[in-house]
Amino acid sequence: MLSTSGTIIGIDSSTGACSIAVCRGGTMLAHFHEDMTRGQSERLAPMAEAGLAAAGLGFPDLDAIAVTRGPGSFTGLRIGMAFAKGLGQALGIPVFGVTGFDAVARAVFATEAAAGHGIAVILESRRADLFLQIYTTGGAPDGPPVALPPEDIAARLCQEGAAPLLLAGDAADKVLAVLDQASAAMLRSSLITAPDAREVALIGLEMAGDGDIPPALQPLYLRAPDVTAPRAG
Repeated sequence: MLSTSGTIIGIDSSTGACSIAVCRGGTMLAHFHEDMTRGQSERLAPMAEAGLAAAGLGFPDLDAIAVTRGPGSFTGLRIGMAFAKGLGQALGIPVFGVTGFDAVARAVFATEAAAGHGIAVILESRRADLFLQIYTTGGAPDGPPVALPPEDIAARLCQEGAAPLLLAGDAADKVLAVLDQASAAMLRSSLITAPDAREVALIGLEMAGDGDIPPALQPLYLRAPDVTAPRAG
């Protein structure tokens, strides 16, 4: 079993950014973040190496790896997960998959503004529907993640008897835009908009500390990829 005092690197390339974080126990040793819509495949390995160097470590010092497994950009997810898998196999260490929802929710729950509120994490899909995961005031997922149009998410968030919710994620504004003024006034927005490697690393370290062997790393897409059928002939 990996101790929670072990050293882990967190990786995120699931949205319009690329980030890595090196963590030992609860101490963040290094964190690099760059906004980018493309180019993660070229930047990820050098960023990880630089992060470890900044922490005074090398790849052999790692005990585990954590990586965002979705939802998000298909290309970005594949880049991050392929790098994490390859590194894990080369070093013989476990790789833990963390959802972007959990990473955002953890960052929000760490703020005082989240006290007494559930959280609705709403992430951009670059299509008409949006990605949604709701969390209870205790931090547990409230049902499975879904992909829904903004109007359907708005109706779900405003159900009678629902707990007060704090909205987070880069698509939260799209839901607020379709709410009437009274409904929008019942909800609050967080400044946390996207997953980051810091939370990915901390969640991965907790998962590693549980002592369970991580399941095979599988992406969380929530919808089919955009593909074009080949032309006949």
